[in-house]
Amino acid sequence: MIPQLISDHFEPMHIDLVFKELKARFGFNDKAWRKKFEDYLVRQPRTTSEMDAFIKFGNTFINPVLNEILCRNALNATFVKLLFYVVERNSVPRGKRG
Repeated sequence: MIPQLISDHFEPMHIDLVFKELKARFGFNDKAWRKKFEDYLVRQPRTTSEMDAFIKFGNTFINPVLNEILCRNALNATFVKLLFYVVERNSVPRGKRG
């Protein structure tokens, strides 16, 4: 289950920020992982938003890698926690936009 902060505030710009965070903190190959996501995205139904596809992609492919790097249980929701961190740190409260 995705926390409400993520479902309410996750925007396309956060995808880029997550990839940057993965590169900075864990040394992920930015270009290769972005390409993997692009390939995954084009195979999704047209009704799937880019953000929903990214969350599914991250949980399926990135989460196990993060858990392995961090020596955590394979089922730990590390990717969701990373999303929460990025969204919380980089979101503008709705009342302060525009």
